[in-house]
Amino acid sequence: MTAPFLPRLRHHFTDLLRLAWPVMLSRAGILIMAFCDIAMLGRYGGGEVGVSNLGLSIFVPALVVTIGLTSGMVPVISQAFGAGHWEECGRAWRRAMVWGAVLSLFGIWLTWQGGDILLWLGAQGMGPTVDLAQRGGAVAQALAPGLLAQVLFAVCAFYLESTRRPRFAMLAMLVANLLNLALNWVFIFGHLGVPEMGAVGAAIASTLARFAALGLMLWYIFSQAEPRAAGVTGPWETFWGPGGWRAGWPMRKLGFSAGVSNGFETVGFASMSLFAGRLGSEALDAYSISHNMVSTLFMVGLGLAIATGVRVGIELGKGRPEEASFAGWTGLLAALVIMGGLGLAVCLLRDQVAWIYTDDPVIQARVAGIFLISAFVFLPDTAQIVMGQAVRALGDAWVPILCYGIAFTVLMIPMGWVMVEDFGWDERGLVISIITACLLATVTLAWRFHHLTIRG
Repeated sequence: MTAPFLPRLRHHFTDLLRLAWPVMLSRAGILIMAFCDIAMLGRYGGGEVGVSNLGLSIFVPALVVTIGLTSGMVPVISQAFGAGHWEECGRAWRRAMVWGAVLSLFGIWLTWQGGDILLWLGAQGMGPTVDLAQRGGAVAQALAPGLLAQVLFAVCAFYLESTRRPRFAMLAMLVANLLNLALNWVFIFGHLGVPEMGAVGAAIASTLARFAALGLMLWYIFSQAEPRAAGVTGPWETFWGPGGWRAGWPMRKLGFSAGVSNGFETVGFASMSLFAGRLGSEALDAYSISHNMVSTLFMVGLGLAIATGVRVGIELGKGRPEEASFAGWTGLLAALVIMGGLGLAVCLLRDQVAWIYTDDPVIQARVAGIFLISAFVFLPDTAQIVMGQAVRALGDAWVPILCYGIAFTVLMIPMGWVMVEDFGWDERGLVISIITACLLATVTLAWRFHHLTIRG
């Protein structure tokens, strides 16, 4: 018999937040690292914030797509955990580590070509000047090796989160951020005998910090009680891990959906950065700061999304589809309430937040203006990622790809270009394009989740 609505909602909401808050802080740590880079570069001067963002516009899509391609392990492990198959959780993690390492090599190669990509885009009239492209390419190359560390860190975090042990990933990312702060002081401004390196120095610091975080995660996983019983040690059987290539198909199928979907989204966002670069250095700096602020706080929403996917998967693994449905809608409700509050806070404190990023009064005024619109990104952007995770947790790999492709490629990129080139908007027009695309993705994914749960 189904429990009364309010006690049921309270149970799901409490369980969601208990899992979500460490995930939020862990994912926020990834973007806080970028926030620290931008805040320190904003005081270094010389347009280094925009240069850093150009390098990130190459690195981040490659990183997010690669992490997405490995994230199919979340529903696989959470369902195994819900069914009590503990050893299979660790075996799936080992398969995901190999898959993540192989994918990372392609991501590193792509990021290393960042300068050439930016130069080509500039030659097509869609990107920055030659000087900015070359400087952004140098940043991308400094970031490239860290892609391997960040992807494998994410695989380890997915494993711990899917087995309801999310807190160590949060602690590891905290250590990485403290290390990045110290290394930024050395490499950006030139201390301890190291020459000033600006944006490239910030990228080197982030790469080193990411490898430190990965080392901590591996230590924790291998030192857990009875690692063989947990499946994290034992015979490999083939290069692809326990069970071989065939055993990893469910993970790769759902990961392909997430990776391609994330690819549509991140390429769309990267295009907005390139369009901002056509508006000049001040517009690029203002948009870069706005994008970093939105991305950093979006990690709260991403934590809710991952926790929602885990909750849906565990309930499905226990053979309780009605509770899996309720867990998905609870995740959406939590996202709307929490992210709505954050958006309101940004709107009210926009001047103070702008001051944190830069001490240039011209950029501060421009950033405060764009924050008025950026505050409205949080709700639809978080809602779409929550619904996307919930749909994949039910095993749907293909419809989310269509939803993301239409919203972030067919709609957002052309709309951003038209807003800037034809309608004469500044960087605020790009943010309006983002809001519109996120709303479309939310509606289509929520409809799909409703359709799947109605069908049982």
